[in-house]
Order: sequence, then C-alpha cells, then structure tokens
Amino acid sequence: MATAAACALLLAGCSLRLDDPALEMAQETGVTINFDAGSALLLNDAKQTKAAYYDDTSFGVFAFKQSGGNWSQLASKKWKPNFMFNQAVHHSSGVYTYAPTRFWPDPTVNKLTFWAYSPYDANADLLVSGGTANAYASNSIGLPDIRFTADGQTDLLYSDVEADQTSATNYGEVHFDFNHALALVDLKAEKVDENGLYEVTLKCLSFKGIYATGILKNSTTSPASPANPAWSWYSYSGSRQDLPVWEDDPDDDSDDVILSHGSSTMIAGVMPLPQDLTNDACWLHVEFEVSYHEDPLDPSSTLLSYSTSRNVYLRDVFYSAGSAWTMNSHYTVTLQISPDRPIQFTVSWDDWGAEHNYHLSS
Repeated sequence: MATAAACALLLAGCSLRLDDPALEMAQETGVTINFDAGSALLLNDAKQTKAAYYDDTSFGVFAFKQSGGNWSQLASKKWKPNFMFNQAVHHSSGVYTYAPTRFWPDPTVNKLTFWAYSPYDANADLLVSGGTANAYASNSIGLPDIRFTADGQTDLLYSDVEADQTSATNYGEVHFDFNHALALVDLKAEKVDENGLYEVTLKCLSFKGIYATGILKNSTTSPASPANPAWSWYSYSGSRQDLPVWEDDPDDDSDDVILSHGSSTMIAGVMPLPQDLTNDACWLHVEFEVSYHEDPLDPSSTLLSYSTSRNVYLRDVFYSAGSAWTMNSHYTVTLQISPDRPIQFTVSWDDWGAEHNYHLSS
C-alpha cells in the first residue's frame, strides 16, 4: 500500500524530494516504532546477565535513515541523525512512551540505525565526534560526543549501536543495551580498636582535586566496526573540584555513623568521572570524632572527645587498581580508622554489576 501510494503521488505530477515529509509518509509501513530497554545494563560481557532500565527515567534517542545502504558504510555514506534527533523516550513500569509517534519506513527503501544515551537532557552538550568543539546537529555525521559534568549521583549511560533495523526486526521494537560511562566507588569504614578503648564517629568523606567535566568520545568516524565503536574520556575541563561522598548532619543524630572494630559499615557510593588519579591534587579527605573515657579502665569517668581529619593521596588508595578510575568499573574501598595511626585501606574492583544499577540519589 505504501509503495502504491508513493507511485500515485508521482503519477499525479508531484515533484517530491527524497526528504520530503509527504514522500516519507507515503513510504511508511504504518508499523509504530517502539522501544525497550527492559533487559539493558550488562552485568559483564561474559555472563550476559542483565538488569532492568531505571524506572521513571527518560533516555535520548538518535535515529539514522539509511537509503540503500548499511550502517557499516558510515565512512562513505555519511549517515546523519535525520530521522530522530535527541528524541526523549520515557520509561515507567515497563512502558516506553514518546511523542510524536514515528513509523517504520518501507524496509525495501530504508533501514534505520539507532543509538541512545541516558538520562535524557534537552540541553545535552553534544559535539561533532573527532575532538572538535563544533555542536552536533541533525545534519552531523555519525554519533555525537558528549560533554558531561558528573555530580556523583547521576549514572551516565550510552547504548550499543542498534544497526540496520526494519519493521521486521524484533517485531518493530528497538531493543537498547546500555553501558555505564562512569565509575562507581563504594566506601566502607571500620575502626581499629582491639581493646575497645574509644568510639569513632564518622563526620565526612570527600574526594578532593577531581575533574568533574570531560568529553565522552566515540570512534564511529574511523572505527574498525561502526556498529561497535570504542568509547573513552578525554579533554577534561574546568578546575579540579571537591566531590562530596558523605557528610553527617549535625542536627540529626539518627544519621550518625559509629564505627565498629573488625566489621565494616557501608557509608555511601558515588559515581565520578573516570580519570587518572596520580596528580598531587587528588586526595581522599576523612573527618571523624574520637570519644574516650578519661580513665580507660573506668567507664564512669569523664567522657572526652575531639575532632580530627586525615588526607590520603588517591593514587595511594587506588594504587593496586592502577591509580585510576576506569569506565564501567565498580570499586569498593574499606577504610580502617584509628585515632593514633595513619588510615589504612583495602580496595577491590570489578565490572559494574547489575546489583548496582540504581540511581544513588533515589
């Protein structure tokens, strides 16, 4: 029917360009383009275990219409996001909605390739790929780079490229697999007090001297495989900043964290920009309060207390992990705090697993 309608238009003497909306409508199949990210967020490449996409969240979609070619021909065909450009798709309880509704083009004429990022931002800072400062637009070629500022609580995701899709692919539904662009750092703490002589109450944890803004760059302009571009961070900008991890509310005793000996307490998690940590400006800052009895053998004696702090180079904390945070990696740092010794620490890390796929601010 779509082809017949197009022929009728042409026979009627209409002179329509290939990008004319009337011809586009004439070529559409009437099959709605639907989206799904219900099995997104890879646990790791080996297990292929997945978790659900965040609820009540939107992602931005780009769709490239390919007239007579495949996505693998990007270098020569110079595909552009002229079908969808930063289209917001909202997810709520397994239902994905967007407006206006779009329909699949005639599969004998056009294929579509899709890419997405999350969370959606109407004012996302999109750049033409290849290290330029030029704004990415609907007539730009290939995928965009993204300049992003990490606040520690927002999980930036980018999808795999869903190439050469038609109305027959997955029954007209585009299935996105997302990947973590940031790192996740969980911090735990315990006190070192074999004889139970004092109490340690944590007051503050923060990273100091950290880059918050960088560009997530893709390799689609000259990749070995445009369908599987490499992504990396570069061009860090702005001054180095403090990234708060956790801070005690002095007016709320219920959030006090009193540390135990030999048993670590989960304090908080934060999602920083992946980066090198060897610079002298990069610190872990720890503040805590120490309480003890004037006579350690008499629990009824006067209770004394004082506040203190420690700074540790992040290159030392993460030395075993290469003194860096890398994309899609989950680090767990356990701090061992004593009032009269330097802070000790252990670090473990792995792929950012499905059990950690949550917004830390929720």
